[in-house]
Amino acid sequence: MANLTRLGLPGDEQSWAALGFTVGDGRIRIGGVDCALGEAAWGFDETHADPGILGVPYLESNTPRSDWVPTHANGVRTVDHVVYWVPDLDDAVTNLTAVLDVPPRRRFFPRGPQGPEMAFYRVGEPFIEAVTSGRPPALVGVAFMASDLDATVAAVRAAGGPIGDPKPAVQGGRIASVWFGHLTWGIAFMEPKSPGV
Repeated sequence: MANLTRLGLPGDEQSWAALGFTVGDGRIRIGGVDCALGEAAWGFDETHADPGILGVPYLESNTPRSDWVPTHANGVRTVDHVVYWVPDLDDAVTNLTAVLDVPPRRRFFPRGPQGPEMAFYRVGEPFIEAVTSGRPPALVGVAFMASDLDATVAAVRAAGGPIGDPKPAVQGGRIASVWFGHLTWGIAFMEPKSPGV
C-alpha cells in the first residue's frame, strides 16, 4: 500500500506560521508527512504506475526523511485528508488505483445526490478525497486533524491567521476553515467525532 509521505503546500513560511505551524527552511513536518512550501504537489513512498497520470505535480524524495516531528502551536498532529479535484471520477479511480495499487475504500455521494461523487483512498495517516469537479486534476485543499478544535482556533487567531468558528462537519466532529483569501487554497482544521456518534 502506498503512503502519502510528501505534500507540497502553496504559500510561504509566513503564511503557514500565521496558521500556528512550526516552519523551517520552507518545510513543515506534520506526523508522517513532510511538507514543502511553494506549490501544491504530492509524493508517495511507493508507486505502481507513473504518478504523472494523476495530473498533479509530483515531489521526488531528494532528502532523507527526518524522524523529528515538531510540536505545532495549533495542536495539529496529522494531515487528515487532501482534496483532489478530478474531471471524471471513473478515470480518476482507475488512475489512482493503478498508482497506489489499492482500490478506493469508499465511493459515494457524501453530501447526497445533489453533491459531487467522491472516492476515498487511505494513504498512510491521511486520506485522498477524490472529488468529481469537471475541472482539470488539481490538489485544491488540505484538512488537518487536531484533538481540541477550540484550542486550535484560538492558537491560529493568536498567530494572526484568519479562521472561522468551528461548525459541524459533514463526516462528523467539527471543522473550522481558513478564509480562502489567505492562501487561495482550501485549508481546514478538524477534530475527531465523539465516540458513539
